[in-house]
Amino acid sequence: MGKKSKKDGGDPSKEVQWTSVMDDALVDALLYQLSIGARVNGTFNSRAYDEVVKELVAKFDMDINKDKVKNRQKTLKKNFGECYDIFKEGLSGFGWNDSLSMWTAEPEVWEPLIMSKPAAKKWMATPIPNYFKMAQLWAKDRATGDHAETAKEKRARYATSTTIDGIDLMVSQNEVSLENFEVEESDQMKSPEINVVRSRAPSQEAFSSKSKKKKVPEDGERDNVISRSFDNISMAMDRATEVMEKCFMKISGTEIYAALQVLDLEPTLVTDAYIFLMDNAKYKDMFFGCPVSGRKDLLLKLMSKSKN
Repeated sequence: MGKKSKKDGGDPSKEVQWTSVMDDALVDALLYQLSIGARVNGTFNSRAYDEVVKELVAKFDMDINKDKVKNRQKTLKKNFGECYDIFKEGLSGFGWNDSLSMWTAEPEVWEPLIMSKPAAKKWMATPIPNYFKMAQLWAKDRATGDHAETAKEKRARYATSTTIDGIDLMVSQNEVSLENFEVEESDQMKSPEINVVRSRAPSQEAFSSKSKKKKVPEDGERDNVISRSFDNISMAMDRATEVMEKCFMKISGTEIYAALQVLDLEPTLVTDAYIFLMDNAKYKDMFFGCPVSGRKDLLLKLMSKSKN
């Protein structure tokens, strides 16, 4: 009965005690799924998680399911993010210690960093295994910053605007533009209507009730158009943001080093390859444009070509 439970993903209420060896296997399994294209727009598909669960059950004979894998992934990603946000730019005086799985430096180097970033103190004595592998998985997710306002968040802010004046302000700040914008009616583009109330000058209060009645249908139609326009704008912003991130996202030295770490290269060759890619933007783009499974072969050919 217990064996069957493991095959089915185990007891969902039973807590899994993750070990460092299990974490290593989880990160490697996620990296493999990444290399075969099982992650789209930063999210692994359901089949990828099924394969990861299957691999972990086979290796450790453990009670586990997709939810437990996702929860552990969330924990690892959170810890990585805290550390990466501090060291991602490559701080002077710090070096990575493979045997300790930590960023190390002299105490006098740590002191000013901790003064400017108190959260850094934790990483003086806290190892973070698989750092560069996790950078392959999650560094891109943090490239735009945790506090950057997304198009979805802007859409929510638009929906709380209550006056035409407020909308005019957003337009004046180049947050939105309604000029030459075509509105298409579709079920997918419908959203809760924005309740727009026109700001009234004192002289407007003198309008007759008959005039107000004529304005109501016109205002309602206009408000619907504005509401749909904001939906269309936000969707266009989402698409544009995704494209811009792919085209112009700067690849840091940390990410290059992380990409080389998973290729099973000789230590001296890792250093040579790092310098080679940092010095050659064209070859760096070719390297990162290639699937992980083919990067080692491509890199060796590019390095050999440059020597000839």
